Amino acid sequence: MKKIIGLLALAFIMILCSCDDNSENEEIRDIKQTITASTSISNEKISIYDINNAKIGDIERYGILVLTDDSIIYNKIPTGSVDSITEMDYYRYNFETKENIRLGTVKNWSYEAKYDTTVIDNSLYMFVTTGEISDIKNRTLHLYKVDLISNTMSVIFSEEGGFPYNTMTAVGNKLLMVRVIATGGSELEEYNTETNERKILKKFDFDDKTNIGEAIRQITSDENTISLLRLKIEYGVKIWLYLDVYDHDMSLLRSVDVSTIPSNSTDSPENELRQGVSNFVIANDYIYYSNFSITRFLGKIENDSLRSIMDVNPEFEMSSESVKSKISGLFYQSFGKDNDLYLLNYTDGTLRKATFNVDDERYYIINISRNKNDKLLITMKYKNPNTGEELVPKLYYVNLSDLEFS
Repeated sequence: MKKIIGLLALAFIMILCSCDDNSENEEIRDIKQTITASTSISNEKISIYDINNAKIGDIERYGILVLTDDSIIYNKIPTGSVDSITEMDYYRYNFETKENIRLGTVKNWSYEAKYDTTVIDNSLYMFVTTGEISDIKNRTLHLYKVDLISNTMSVIFSEEGGFPYNTMTAVGNKLLMVRVIATGGSELEEYNTETNERKILKKFDFDDKTNIGEAIRQITSDENTISLLRLKIEYGVKIWLYLDVYDHDMSLLRSVDVSTIPSNSTDSPENELRQGVSNFVIANDYIYYSNFSITRFLGKIENDSLRSIMDVNPEFEMSSESVKSKISGLFYQSFGKDNDLYLLNYTDGTLRKATFNVDDERYYIINISRNKNDKLLITMKYKNPNTGEELVPKLYYVNLSDLEFS
């Protein structure tokens, strides 16, 4: 039962407005459903379909689904169903061979930060936490590497008491990681995937007792720049959020006050600003922001101020990308009856809309992943809010070009 209790504590940690929050909205929903539905933890059998609704494969998974160029990385409880998770298997489903390949096992597994899984060359990097996730003295954060050539997984480094919801991005062959540190504040650390060297690039101090200081909320990058979302709090009540843009040598190019990001919450704007950030992308001054509460923003930076380019609601999400697209951003309306998708051209700002239709109109999108070949993995489910009736969940593996945007 310890893992169930840990998940319950995790759900509250994610929702609270602490300086150290970090999560993903779909995972919060799944945790809540797991807690309220049963103390039993089970895998989910799910089939994969193409654009014509023809079945192309099957997997049995517990939680995460990460799309690579030619496969899905997922995890699975070895015994199928348990009361308490003691280990987690990782698998790779290959679209061409239709094989489910076992990659390895994580002992004493408790959480994986799916939202920032990153691919560099032929390796996938992910943060996995073992132990009691809500107890800093009894948890360990690991950076795992999945070798997509040898189909193996290994630990790059481990940190006792490490923060489970750290974020990362790739710059060439280097992995840049934002790490919340036990003494307060956060560090930007560089890991060279070729030499295995690690070094601290930036450090921000935050005092949890006085609630004063600065912390990195998220990180993203492109071929020329590295961008940080920096939270600043003075006197425990004055709160700002800044976008700091650096070149790849970590020379500051500009800093923009983005504290005017409009809140979707009835809570105070200050509390929304201090929330952890689950998704953050900036490309050619177009910005998408999604925090662990309910605020979403899609807009552009003009003259060092923010302009919204679309009114969005708390269920408006961006596709997850292990390799960030330099051309466009793909967004979708999750849990919506119309299954709308939006494609933002980063060059000219064109925003086009499409609808993803499936055989049963009751299905709604809950998640989309996108790879660098513009293939999409679309997760769809349905649950009747009144009766609890559910349809069998489905995965759709389709080309972005198969969708008719207008």
